[in-house]
Amino acid sequence: MMIKAAPRRQANIAAMDTNPTFDTERRRALEALGAVNDPEIGESIVDLGLVERLDITPQRVELALVFTSPTCPMGDAIADEAWQALQQAFPEREVQVEEALGVPWDPSRLSEGARERLGWNDRQA
Repeated sequence: MMIKAAPRRQANIAAMDTNPTFDTERRRALEALGAVNDPEIGESIVDLGLVERLDITPQRVELALVFTSPTCPMGDAIADEAWQALQQAFPEREVQVEEALGVPWDPSRLSEGARERLGWNDRQA
């Protein structure tokens, strides 16, 4: 059986920048991750709220992802693509991507734009 990937959308990273001293490295990481889409939904992992933790040091970039279901069939593919995106953005650093175990995903994690595009209203979240 072949799964057709949904159309790709770029995350709206500018909407996340609410602090004028926003860390430029964190912005670079979020921009890279904003290009990584859930292939079944067609939304970026940033807009879907899958980024649970992002730690950046001079030696390493560590990312913990929350998946939309504990048995997400695309989890490995999403994690691999996120690793590649971060490795490209930070070629001089070690990149680690892991699943944030025990952290449930729910629609309240969606960005406002994703919420609108996917048709989630406040009563559904």
